Amino acid sequence: MLKLVYINILFFFLLFSCKETDVVGLEVQPTSDRIEIFSDSFSQQDSLFNFIISTESVDSLRSDETSLLLLGGLVDPVFGLSSSSFTSQISLSESNIDLGENPIVDSVIYSYSYSGYYGDITSFNEMAIHYCGDDEYKIYKDSIYYSDYNNTNCYDVISAGILQSFTITSESSTSPVLKMALYNNIGQQILDMGTNGLLVNNETFQDNFGHFIVQPRTAFSHSMSLNTILYLNPSGVNSEFTIYYHNNSSNSLELNFILDGESARINSFTRDPFLTLINSTESSYVQSMAGYKTKIELQNRDNIKDRLYGKAINQVILSFDVEDNTTYPAHDNISLVRVDSAGDNIFLSDYVEEGAAHFGGNLVDNSYEFNITRYFNNYLNDDDFTNNLYLLASGAVINANRTIIDNNAIKITVLYSEL
Repeated sequence: MLKLVYINILFFFLLFSCKETDVVGLEVQPTSDRIEIFSDSFSQQDSLFNFIISTESVDSLRSDETSLLLLGGLVDPVFGLSSSSFTSQISLSESNIDLGENPIVDSVIYSYSYSGYYGDITSFNEMAIHYCGDDEYKIYKDSIYYSDYNNTNCYDVISAGILQSFTITSESSTSPVLKMALYNNIGQQILDMGTNGLLVNNETFQDNFGHFIVQPRTAFSHSMSLNTILYLNPSGVNSEFTIYYHNNSSNSLELNFILDGESARINSFTRDPFLTLINSTESSYVQSMAGYKTKIELQNRDNIKDRLYGKAINQVILSFDVEDNTTYPAHDNISLVRVDSAGDNIFLSDYVEEGAAHFGGNLVDNSYEFNITRYFNNYLNDDDFTNNLYLLASGAVINANRTIIDNNAIKITVLYSEL
């Protein structure tokens, strides 16, 4: 029995002697030589070290061939009005298509699987689709487009468009889908191309057929009820363009097109600018869809160098709290970048060299944390290192989230050792 007790005690000490410490190297250092770890937190109210926090508008973002297409509008009580439409080609699913003799359209269905939404999906009650066949406004898969792309130049803005009706299945269904029934004339236009030998391959088809503009509201709408952004997946199982038709030989035929692959597509965002957001001092803002970004400008470099003189910096954490809003949730993850001397956004070395898990940026209990140890050391020791950081929306062209930051809760915590 006594032997068993000794074994348990030995196991206990072995277990705790192998426990990892938070600072690398302490586990091999003699107890008499161990150093005490301190933590200093600096906020924008700190007299020795502070930073300027501000909100800026985001320039347009590259938005071609994104994994999701955004469709809808938001009436946000803080951020105001914003909306998203998209422009897209369709592509042949096969070459050398033979439609038979005298093909006649029966119906046309244009559908997208959706991979979620932002806002209130029950408010999505109106939309419009237009066809653009003007060569002057052709779009191309190998070209670059941005989120301020104007997709309204190619058609009569007061026209009703080609959408006959639409339905949205429940988000809880096995395969959520937005299904749109188009007027038959657009389908007959494509069938006639087959009769004229223009469905031989995708290049020939897209050279002779235009693209679609899908918008959240009709031309005459003044509705303020639309309050959701759908996330449409062009690669989804139900994402397709289908013409149902008959010919002289058969009554039940269909011609299928794909919406990803060689189909050029562009997200376009619009919003009403809110000067109150840019001028706010209590809060700062991050918004997707080319909305807003937060700038953090570090100040008093010499003061903080003096404060940390003779100390080894072990870890530096930038942290802040955000507003909790179930209707308009904050981003699951946001990005932190620095600005170089040329004014370009650069990923911090903490992210590049240590990885995302080490760097942070995920929303946890309405707070974000970033490990900026490498950046902070570079900032203190290189006078030419820029002091401007930006908080940006992650995935800003494929989500509609927005984040409200409490400026009074932003702080930088420095964990250091006395030398």
